[in-house]
Parts: sequence; C-alpha cells; structure tokens
Amino acid sequence: AEQMEHHVCERLGVQFGETTADGKITLMEAECLASCGTAPVMLVDDKLEENLTRERVDKLLEELRKD
Repeated sequence: AEQMEHHVCERLGVQFGETTADGKITLMEAECLASCGTAPVMLVDDKLEENLTRERVDKLLEELRKD
C-alpha cells in the first residue's frame, strides 16, 4: 500500500491534503474504504476503484486531468 501511495503522490506532484497546481485533483487519505479484499483501492469522484495496479492508477489520473 505504501508503494502505491508513493506512486500516486509522485505522479500528481502533491502530498496528502494538497491539490494539484491545475486545481483538478485533491489527494486525501482515508483509513478504511471497507474493501480490504480488493485492495489497493481509491475513491475517485464517489466511485470505488478496486484491484489497482500502477498502470490502472496512471490511466485514472490521466482521465481525471483531461476533464
């Protein structure tokens, strides 16, 4: 999980609690999203994204930046 956290922070250029320079993404940390069986997970625009890989995270972040 820590490796994925580091990857997301690195890709966005922010730490938890910060917003990207373009104002599109705010990175928040959550203790539990009640989905341990499908970890790692992220909540993106109220949608639970499960079984994440670095590649899938990169794709999600690219899509968010396009909007």
